[in-house]
Amino acid sequence: MNSSSNFKRTVRIVSWTCGLLFAVFCVLYLSVMQPELLSTAQHLLSGGQTLYYPVWGTVIITLVLLLIQAAYRRTLAFPLRFNALYFFPSCLMLGLLTSISPQGDGWDVFMDTRWGWVVASICLYCVTVWFAMHFPDMKNRKQSIFSYLWVNLLLLSLQFCMVGSLANTNDVYHYRLQVEKHIVAGQDSLALQVGRKSLHADRSLTAMRAFALSRCGRLGDRLFDYPQCYGSNGLLPEASDTIYTYGWVQDLYRYLGGKPGRHLQDDVPLFLRTLIQLPSATEAVPDYLLCACLLDKKLDDFVRLLPRYYDLNGDLPLHYKEAVILYRRLHTAPAVVYRDTAVEANLDDFIRYGANFADATERVNQTRRMYGNTYWWYYYYQPLQ
Repeated sequence: MNSSSNFKRTVRIVSWTCGLLFAVFCVLYLSVMQPELLSTAQHLLSGGQTLYYPVWGTVIITLVLLLIQAAYRRTLAFPLRFNALYFFPSCLMLGLLTSISPQGDGWDVFMDTRWGWVVASICLYCVTVWFAMHFPDMKNRKQSIFSYLWVNLLLLSLQFCMVGSLANTNDVYHYRLQVEKHIVAGQDSLALQVGRKSLHADRSLTAMRAFALSRCGRLGDRLFDYPQCYGSNGLLPEASDTIYTYGWVQDLYRYLGGKPGRHLQDDVPLFLRTLIQLPSATEAVPDYLLCACLLDKKLDDFVRLLPRYYDLNGDLPLHYKEAVILYRRLHTAPAVVYRDTAVEANLDDFIRYGANFADATERVNQTRRMYGNTYWWYYYYQPLQ
């Protein structure tokens, strides 16, 4: 009788421990890692008619998954050592639910998961179930709770890893969702903090950051704080990329005062030069045009345009100073002369530091660590597409 009561107590402890860990995992996973993804999916599936509330969404999804686990528990009786196997259907559904991605056109989503992993996971689970059924509980033998817990914790950990392997965990896509949300809300400083240390970005994320920097008045000071892999094209989103949740593109072109026509979609500098001549152009366009010249490494064009919009005897944005001083170093008879002893000293340090590394790859990586946020590093080491 005592042995039976001890075993029932052990069953309760193991079951509640597994359930609590699963609930904690769901709450953290849904509320911290995937709220933007689920918000995007609901927005697209509802045609923009409904909103996703992360707190309520997390609670509802977690409760539903726990109910699925409870229902599954009534269909099969696993040995206590394999109690965590009851959570496999819930983990599988959680992974598939967060594997969604928007379609390339229209208000729709699809499951962007590797179905080979799904099949492999199910097959492995079936093998584990078969193995578990051949090792029933020995209720009359005294065993410590830990002997039951460690196996269940291992199985839960493997299932949590399965969720991550099935889900959409693309960091750049998640950065895009977060940045767009902040931009539309007017929270540009928060948008600029998202993924700021990452070296990965796509064209739309690059354009979003340029937009946020411009609205903060820092486009000419901090543009190269972020990876620039698309030249001047990175200042505007790609026309074929229509997957946006909150419509930040409309805000961007309203902010600039015009939108490129079909013949100008692939030529950002030409669009900006055309736009700046129109009455609708805003005060933000000159900086966009100057930064387009920098991104395309056209220093002569940059120097020719700079005096039209900035007083060379006054204080210039940081990247403009770096570009003008570099231009003067590269030309024996520069058309524009601008002096700043501190920036010139930094350029000398940059050149000397790079000369310390004979290997080209090492030079690129080491100088990126020290000077990756300067225009000089971009000019010398970032290839143009």
